Parts: sequence; structure tokens; C-alpha cells
Amino acid sequence: MMTKRLLAPLTLLLFWLLASLAQAAADIRISPNDDRIYDSFTLGNGLEVMVISDADTDKAAASLDVDVGSNADPAERQGLAHFLEHMLFLGTEKYPEAGAYQAFIRANGGSHNAYTSYDNTNYFFDVSADQLEPTLDRFAQFFIAPLFDEKYVDRERHAVHSEYQSGLRDDGRRIWSVYKRLINPEHSFSQFNVGSLDTLANDDDGALRRDLIDFYRRYYSANLMRLVVLGKEPVSELRAMVEKRFDAVPNFDAKPYRNKVPLYREGTLPAQLDIRTLDDTHNVTLSFPLPPARDYWAEKPLYYLSSLIGYEGHGSLLSALKSRGWANGLSASSGMDLPDSSSLIVSMDLTEAGMTHYQEVVALFFSYIRLLRQDGIDAGLYDEERRLAETRFRFAEPGDPSHYVRRLSRALQEYPVEHAVDANFHFSAFDGDLIRRFLEPVRPDNMLLSRQARNLDTDQLDPWYQAGYRLMPLTDAKLAQWRRNPDGEDFLAVRNPNPFIADDLALKPLQPPYSDRPRQILAERGAELWFQQDSDFRVPRADFFFSLQSSQANADATSSVLTALYTRMVNDALNETLYDAGLAGLSANLYPHLRGVSVRLSGFSERQPVLLDALLEAMARPTLDPARFELLKRQLAQELANERNDKPYNQTTGELYDLLLPQYSSTQRLAALEPLDLAQLRAFIPRLLAKTSLRALAHGNLLPEDAIAMTRQVNERLRADAQVAVPPEIPVVQLKAGEALVQTLPIDHADSAVTLYFQGADTRLKTRAAYGILGEMLASPFYNELRTEQQLGYIVFASPLPLRHVPGLAFVVQSPVADPVTLEQKIDAFLADMQSDVDSLVDGQLDAYRTSALSRLLEKESTLNQRSRRYWQELDNQELDFDSREQLAAALRALTVDDVRQAFAGLGERSLLVRSFGNGVKDEFAAKETGRRADDRIAALKAAHAFVPEA
Repeated sequence: MMTKRLLAPLTLLLFWLLASLAQAAADIRISPNDDRIYDSFTLGNGLEVMVISDADTDKAAASLDVDVGSNADPAERQGLAHFLEHMLFLGTEKYPEAGAYQAFIRANGGSHNAYTSYDNTNYFFDVSADQLEPTLDRFAQFFIAPLFDEKYVDRERHAVHSEYQSGLRDDGRRIWSVYKRLINPEHSFSQFNVGSLDTLANDDDGALRRDLIDFYRRYYSANLMRLVVLGKEPVSELRAMVEKRFDAVPNFDAKPYRNKVPLYREGTLPAQLDIRTLDDTHNVTLSFPLPPARDYWAEKPLYYLSSLIGYEGHGSLLSALKSRGWANGLSASSGMDLPDSSSLIVSMDLTEAGMTHYQEVVALFFSYIRLLRQDGIDAGLYDEERRLAETRFRFAEPGDPSHYVRRLSRALQEYPVEHAVDANFHFSAFDGDLIRRFLEPVRPDNMLLSRQARNLDTDQLDPWYQAGYRLMPLTDAKLAQWRRNPDGEDFLAVRNPNPFIADDLALKPLQPPYSDRPRQILAERGAELWFQQDSDFRVPRADFFFSLQSSQANADATSSVLTALYTRMVNDALNETLYDAGLAGLSANLYPHLRGVSVRLSGFSERQPVLLDALLEAMARPTLDPARFELLKRQLAQELANERNDKPYNQTTGELYDLLLPQYSSTQRLAALEPLDLAQLRAFIPRLLAKTSLRALAHGNLLPEDAIAMTRQVNERLRADAQVAVPPEIPVVQLKAGEALVQTLPIDHADSAVTLYFQGADTRLKTRAAYGILGEMLASPFYNELRTEQQLGYIVFASPLPLRHVPGLAFVVQSPVADPVTLEQKIDAFLADMQSDVDSLVDGQLDAYRTSALSRLLEKESTLNQRSRRYWQELDNQELDFDSREQLAAALRALTVDDVRQAFAGLGERSLLVRSFGNGVKDEFAAKETGRRADDRIAALKAAHAFVPEA
């Protein structure tokens, strides 16, 4: 009887709990396309939490956002917030071993990172779904009991300094640092935020550690934190996981740091700031300080203005500038979105002529602003923005779990919890007066005009990045000129309604035969089509990709450059059309590759045939305007030349690809580009299209007849008279066994860099699987030893590096403290030390590495487009059964300890070292250069067709 009497209250209690849970989830506004379950709550210590249950996920993820960043750095400890972010990864009381957190996540198929921004710091990870709880346990300790071990305090400041040094030739960082020269010096935005050995000086008495702990205890308080956790467990279990671990985070009742002074001192603006760049560029940026915008997240006045100013369609500011030959691109955005202020930044990528006429460019900009004041604050345009956002949200796909939780943890700091998910898509009622209030400060007398180019005269030097700059007042005459209407204002117009907005968003009925992978449904006249109707994501989107394969596209460096120019001319001619399509959720891009040219058409499926028709017309009958040709040729030349200013490790790794694949270096392509003229391009295009094969993939909300019609449309427009070509191969040079090749690059940078590549002997699945396991074994200890313990540099990693089907491993280091010879010796020493680990490897350890490798390999796609891209890659690799992942997974499962040992023993048989000497050590080693250059040796191998044979 007692059991029966208890049953009714328990049933009521259960009903109440379920109702409460449903209510909590309903309060959070999510997409109708999102079937995950959400809950939000606040722990007793004030930490606000959101948990998301996704029963189908194979990856769990979490992110914790702290409402403090470099804004709170003490003036005498600039970079302290960033340094603190580094230190939290180096041991806690419960898990004291430095590198253990990273190794655990790596071993369980995950990844991790963190970033320090101006007013927030964000920590995040993803991991195999069944390992969420132990990972959360380790993660929580960052915010409960970090060690701040004195040994690592001193070491990690060198890593921060190395990170700072690695960016010294990064124009983005250099320009941003110069901008800070104009900021009110009493405002923390003016400060250096990365940190260096000087700002993080460590006296013998441990002052740096004390300052670190003081900052942590002042701001790393539960009430300033927001946590988001996504896992496969029910929300009740996720909540219990969080409560058990994060309740212990201390609450100091901290107040978020806020500046009490304006961003600019009175009289600073208007001004002109010229900055000398390292890259060959011509850029003009207009910046306007505005009122704080965060409180108006639902009204979105700054978003609305940015979308109109940055519009690229007919009648736009960019269109007017391009018609004069003055610009290649334009963007408008909220530059600084701070608690106490915001800004509008308009950046224009100008031509040389545009830079010469920069004052007229600015005048045209203000003409457009006058037009917006007259006709642009329009309820109809605002409603179009709202409807586009609603459609994007209605059919939002889950996306990457790590990225998603990272975005939401930050959103919880800025928006009401019920709008954390939909804040970027939610539009309140149109408020024209509010938009006018944000447009009003966009005036010449409230402007910072910045020019960035390589040849500008400067008279000052930024102390942190050594960038030259000159600050000048804007004269009354210039300001008056920009207030007047220039000639040609009739070119400008507020944008028209978008013709690509989809009306029919219905899902097409699924048709048999049902298939879990694409199947070939067309083969005619050299055209092949693979098709799969989506039955998983069920959104009204589709991807239609096609490749025109031609041996002419990459026959030599000149052909490679001409193919690139052809695709650029087509995309440029279509820019206005493509921009409208992009606003409506539809994209198309023509791009060159080693086999020819390809098109990716993605987005809402209804209007895809319309956009495809425009694209095919532009490809078949390209508009070859002489002026645009010269501008696009110049733009390509700039991009190729600017590659020499990329970070050293990117250049050494890129050189490896240039050496081993049938492609051409930026130096070769630049030399081939210089003498080309429009007549040569005009003659090349028919040769490119004369003998081709066509391969297409259709995947998504399409019927077979839709896909066949689009493929035939391509065939008829681009291949009506074409001969059928055999698709070109992409062979990989086979390094000679027993020969260690070295290539030295001349790179103008203080840091040295090495990329040491070990090539597998064959393309068998067994070999590829073994290299995957070696990557799992070596990545974490390599990072921990060379970066954390030896502090050789900020950029240190080991990773599998497959080229086509050829397995490989790469060890990469960029260092401000060691030369390449030393770095190579350190890598060799590390591998020698790892021999004992390989010798003692047992089945249980191999199983753990295998599980991690399988988790990465078989990770589920979270969007339709991700899956389409995998299918497209498999088509390119001739994996026509679309089961390459499953085949490699089977090889991983069959791998033995002896297989791994044999692969490790063979690592040194075929190697290629690409290196660069930092500026400080070049002379010391110049006389010691010995051995055959890798490019000479590999050129001989290419000529002899010494390629890795397919298994």
C-alpha cells in the first residue's frame, strides 16, 4: 500500500521536473532545424551555464569564457592576460604534469585551444563523445587550482615572446599596433597586448608569478564566467557533470574591467595616418568612432549600415570605384565593438591609380553616405535583411561542436540567455531614428583616414613592431572637399531587392534507389555525374560541383598563371551577381587547380540553375576588358610577391609541396606572369577548353533529373565542340631511399624555421595507417618537449602530412632562439629518445592510439557542405566507391605493434628538410652549406618520372 501511495507523488514530481526542463529549453530560442535539447542554469557560485544534449554527436565540446582580456592588463605588465591564458595549460593541483591535459585530449581524438581578446578570454576543447566527463574534470581545474609553477612561469614567458616575435613581419599586427598610437594613452586599448620578455620581466623574487596570481584572483571569478557544454548525454546528466566540477570555481564577486576615459582624446580626429607596409599593397581605411552598440544587438543599426556600405552589387560604392579603375575590393564592418564604444571601419583595397586618387575615393565614399542619409534608411531594406536572417536561422545546420560552444559561451556574456543562440539572426522592429543616430558621426570631421602602402613616407616608428608611420592633420580644405558632391554621383544607388532570394524552400521528396553514398547516374560525351539525394541533413540546400579537366591548365608555369587569370577574370565580371547571390544564401566560385578548373555552387537549391546559367555564360564568353586584365594581373603579382612575407614555417612547408607535387613556386609563377598580355590570355582560353573531361557531383536537395539537367547544361555550354581528354594525373615525387635532401630558403625574418618531412615508402593502406598511428604517438610529446620544456619557439608541431595517397610525417619548428642546424639536431634527438617508447609499445597502448586515430578519421560531418567536400575529395582521388575512410579504418584496426615499429624504423629512409636561417644567424652558417640542393635533385627525379607508384 505504501508503494502505491508513493507512486502518485513520484509521478507528479517526475512530470514537474520534465515540464521544468522543457520550459527551460523552450526559453532558449533555437532553430526549428535544431533537434538538440538545451538547458541553462546558474551555479551557486554565480557561474552561468548552458548545456546541450545531442544524442547523435560523436564529438563532445566545451568552452568557458571569462569576461576579462587584455583590457585589464596593468600598464607595467602589458600582455599579462595573454600570459595567464598560456599558464593555465601547464598544470593544476589535481593534474600537475605540464602537457598532460593536451596529451589526454589528443589521445581521445580531440583538440583544444584558447584565445585572449581585448575584453574576453576563451578556453575550449572537443573530444570523443564518450570522454567528455574526464576531460571536463581536467578542464575545470584550470579555474579552480592552477599551479602557476615557477619553473614554467619563467619558461612560458619565452613562448609568449616567441609568439610576439613570430608576428613582427605580419602587416595586420603592424598596422593594428600603429593604430594604437592614436588611442587615448589612458585607455587600455592603447596598450601592447601580446607580451614580451620586457613586459613580462621575471625578477629573482618571483614578482611575475605574484602579478599573475593577483590578476587571476582579481578577474577569474565564477561570476564573470560563462560555460557551454555539448555532449551526447541527457541534459540532466550534463548538468550533474557541470555541477560536480564547476561548483568549486571560486567567486570573488569580481567587477568586469571598464575604461573610464574616451577612446580618443579631444582633438585627435580628424586625422590622416600613413603606414608603411611590408607587403605590396594599396589600402585606404576610414574609421569612425561611434556610440556603444552592444545594447542595440536586436536593432542592429551598425550591421544594417555596414551591409549597405559594403554592398558590392550594381550601384554600389565598390561598383563606382571599380568602374574608374580605382579599387579591387571593399569591406565595411564594426571595427571595435567595446563596452564603452564602437566604430565603423570601411577598408578599400585600391589599385595604384586609386591610391593616387585617394582623395577622390574618399569623396565618393561621402557621396554614398549622403545617399544613405537621403534614401538608405528604409524599412523595406531592413525587412529584407530580417527575412534573409530568418531563413538562414530556420535552416541553420549544427556546425562544428567546438566552434559552436565557443560562440555561445561568448554570446552568453553579451546577450540575454534566451537569445544566445539566435542573437545574430534576431531583428527587432525597424528603428530609423536609431540608424540615423549611428550614421550621424560618419562625417569627415570625425574620421581617421589611414593609407597603407609599401612606398609611403613616414617619420615615426612604432616601438613594438617597428612599423614606420606618419600622422598628419586633415586640413579644412580637404574636409570641405569631401563635403561637396563630386562629379559622377549618378553612378551611386541604394541597392535594389535581391533577385536570388528563394521562394520555394520545400524539401524534395526522397526517391529510390536510396543510397548511403553517391552513385554515378550519367556518363556521356566525356561527362560523368555522381549523385546523392540527401536524407540526413534535410535542408533545402544543395551542392553542385564540377571540374573541367585539361592538360593545358598546368602544363608549365605560364599555363598555370594563365589559368589563374582566366578564373579571376570570370569571377571579377560576375562579382555584382555573386554578391547578391551570397546575401541570399547562394554561392559560386570558379577556381584553378592542378588538373584544370572547378566550380563549387552551394546554397539554397531553388535558384541554383539561374546562378549556374550566369556563371556558364561568363566562362564560355568571358568579358576580357583590357583595363580589368591589367588590374587583375597586377593583383595576382602582388599576391605572389607578398608570399615572401609569410611566416617562415608557412614558407618552408609550402616549398615542400612545390618540390614534391607538379606545381610551381610563387617565384616561378611571378616570372611567368610578368610578360603576359591580354592577347595571350585570349588565345589561351580556347586551348584550355578545346580538350577536356567533365566530372560533376550533385548532393543535397535535388532530384536526379535536376542534377542531370545541370550537368548537361555545363556540357552544352562549355564542351559542345570539345574533344574528350584523359584527366591529368597528379604524381608525387618519390624521394630516393637513403638520400636526405636539404633545401634552404632565403627568408627575411628574425626567426629560423625547419620543416622536416619523412615520406612513406609506398601507398598501401597498411603504410598509411601506420603513419597515422605514428602521428598520434609523436604529436603531443614533440610539442611538450621542444616547446614547453626546451622553449625553442611558439610554433612547434608534428603531424601526418599525406600527399595524395602518399603517407608522410612532418616536424615543424619556427624559432627565435635556435638556428636550423640546431633545430634539426633537436628533432633527431627527440626521435632517438622516442625509440624506447616505440620498443616498449604494447597492444593496450596501440589500442588507445588507434581509437584516437579512428575518432578523427570517422568524425561525422555536421553540415551538408562538409559531406559534399569529402565526396568531392574522394572523386578527385579516384575513390569512386566513396569508402576510403572505411578502408583506412579497416587497416587501422588490423595494424599490429610490429607494423608500427617497422614504420618508425623506416622514418629516416626518405627525408626532405626545408629550412630558413633567421637574419641573426645567416652569416654564421653561410660557409657551411654543403650537399646537393633539393630542388636540383628533385627536378632530376621529376624529369625521370620517379614518382611514388600507386599500390
